[in-house]
Amino acid sequence: MKKSLFIAMCCSLFFVSSLYAETYDSNLINLQAGRDKSFRPTSVVETAIPITATIDVDLVTLSFTSNLGNATVTIENSLGEVVYENTLNAQAGTILPISLAGSESDTYYIEINSGSKKWFGEFDL
Repeated sequence: MKKSLFIAMCCSLFFVSSLYAETYDSNLINLQAGRDKSFRPTSVVETAIPITATIDVDLVTLSFTSNLGNATVTIENSLGEVVYENTLNAQAGTILPISLAGSESDTYYIEINSGSKKWFGEFDL
């Protein structure tokens, strides 16, 4: 009896944590790499995206996992109007919170440029 109860509790804990993980993943902004045609990656590691982007209500958070140096972050609305632009020294561990409070419900496009490397994605508010 105790063993069955313990197994049931473990299964329910796993189920609840799985639900939480799915909810959290829905906040991810899918970033894709774009590069100059002249740039050719030399390894699979170079093609990994060194930025994680999430959205929580009206707060976009960028987390940099590699040293990128000077990077420009631009967010545009569906009309192509720039609603946010900033250049920063993006180092591994840098976290950049971007508040879009007061922005209208819309589809937004984010672009991060660092030298010849570019990443882009879209999200809805």
